[in-house]
Amino acid sequence: MRTTPAERLISRLTITALTLVVVGPIAWALVTSLKTEANVITFPPSLLPSPATLASYVAVFREQNFSVELFNSDLYAIASIALTLAVSVPAGYAASRMTFPAKRAVMLLILATSMIPGVALLTPTYFVLDAIGCLNNPVAIIVLQAARLVPQTIWFMQNFVNAVPVGLDEATQVDGATRWQTFTRLILPLIKPGIAAAAVLGVITTWNDYITVAAFAPNLSRRTLQVALVNQVFDTIGITWSYVMAFAIVSSIPIVALFLVAQRWFIAGLTAGAVKG
Repeated sequence: MRTTPAERLISRLTITALTLVVVGPIAWALVTSLKTEANVITFPPSLLPSPATLASYVAVFREQNFSVELFNSDLYAIASIALTLAVSVPAGYAASRMTFPAKRAVMLLILATSMIPGVALLTPTYFVLDAIGCLNNPVAIIVLQAARLVPQTIWFMQNFVNAVPVGLDEATQVDGATRWQTFTRLILPLIKPGIAAAAVLGVITTWNDYITVAAFAPNLSRRTLQVALVNQVFDTIGITWSYVMAFAIVSSIPIVALFLVAQRWFIAGLTAGAVKG
């Protein structure tokens, strides 16, 4: 398909503008994190740190609760996505390959649960957890975060399984394989890109989750990096912007690293369920 010079120019300008919108704040946060606090609050602001310093990063890693907050973020993200996939992958396979009464209604009901705003459930969930003594309980946080991911993930998994021809299932069953063997030995290897995509999206969602941990795990020993980062903004002694920016960048590194490592599977997974083979 041929394009005119004007169309190419508009396309490049649009891409450049979108890139600046995304990269600009990140670059400014990085520059601010390398400044001294005195340099941060000067007016007019300087584009480059002068002098550049890593003092804010050193302060972040020396912060008393940083290791605990990092561990909690890792624990909640990994455990919740593991629980989500353990429920959603078999459920997605069942939704794709099995026929049962009111199947469509059940699938729509599952999808509808993901449309309920999380904020609307905060108060009743808090009272329930308080009544059963599960506030500040890591298991409760993991289950709640997984419960928010499961409905959409089931639909994702159904689409990925739909992309696998049913004839392959029938061929394995003719050879004597059980449904479980078909699922574990045939379907799972073929939908690995989809599982990777769902896992990356789930980890990002859980890692960035603030409200669940802040509301149901107020204890300092249970909070995550995101909760600690927001608390910096409400510090009674004022905001130290160079420290806050350094904290934000450090807390983003694990997710950026995960995406770079899983990028190939992530992109493949996003397109795996788009076309039925």
